[in-house]
Amino acid sequence: MYSPDQVLSVYEFLLHTPEGPLRKMLKDDKTTDVHINLLLKIVKNASKEKFIEYFTAGSFPVIKFSANDLKIKETFWATCCGSLESRGLLNTQKAAA
Repeated sequence: MYSPDQVLSVYEFLLHTPEGPLRKMLKDDKTTDVHINLLLKIVKNASKEKFIEYFTAGSFPVIKFSANDLKIKETFWATCCGSLESRGLLNTQKAAA
């Protein structure tokens, strides 16, 4: 769906963008502070390779989840991908004809 290079670009962007501007950019009706907190927790606790693995598999590292994290865990990656796509940070790969 997304190339490893795109996911790596998102990882680098999340890792190196200050938290305040990142929150202003990503927060909307669907992407809440809880989503952003969990996304940043994953970025800070994963290597580039592991982040790509978690992102593409829709899985999570071994981290402590808060009660709020557990509430959004099932839809977390889909919500984040939608938010990142709508802001132009990701785009869906089209199969070559």
